[in-house]
Amino acid sequence: MAHEALEEGSEFLLDWQKLKKVALCESPVVPVAVQHADTLELLIVAFANEQALLETFRRKVCVLWSTSRNKLWIKGETSGDVLDLVEIRVNCEQNSLLYLVRPHRTGACHTKDAEGHSRPSCYYRRLKWPEEGIPDGDLSEMLKRSSLEHLAAPHEPPGPHSTSDCVRGE
Repeated sequence: MAHEALEEGSEFLLDWQKLKKVALCESPVVPVAVQHADTLELLIVAFANEQALLETFRRKVCVLWSTSRNKLWIKGETSGDVLDLVEIRVNCEQNSLLYLVRPHRTGACHTKDAEGHSRPSCYYRRLKWPEEGIPDGDLSEMLKRSSLEHLAAPHEPPGPHSTSDCVRGE
C-alpha cells in the first residue's frame, strides 16, 4: 500500500507485525513515548537504542532509532520540526522511556495537513466503530468495518463512538 493511502486514507490498516519487524532490526531498542511537556499531548511513539539515548542527552533534542532504516533519527533534522528535550523518564520495569519535549515549531509528525503544515502530533485520526455496533463475538469483522476519521483540530476532544463508548458497551 502506498504511503499516501496509509497516512491519509480512511481505511483502518493497523500494522500488527510492527513489533516482529522491530525485533529483527540491527540494534536492541526500547519504546519511547514522546510527549509535549506543557500540554502533555502524546506526539509520537518510536524507539531508541543506546546511541539514540546518548545523542538525546548530548544534543538536548529528541533523537530516536529508525527501525525501518536502521539508523539514528534526529527528529526534525530535515523538516525543522525539532523537539527540544525537557526531561527523560524511565518506566517501572526499565523497558521503555518517556521523552518530555517542547517543539521548536508547531509540528511533530512527518505528515502534512491539507494546508501543507506539519501536524502537531502523529495521532491525527480517530478510529470510528461501525454504526451498527459490534457483531456477536466477531471482533475481527468489527475491525474490518471500522474506519479512520481525520480530526478537525489537533486537540479535538473525543467524539461519538470513541473507545470509552466501546468500553461502557454503548
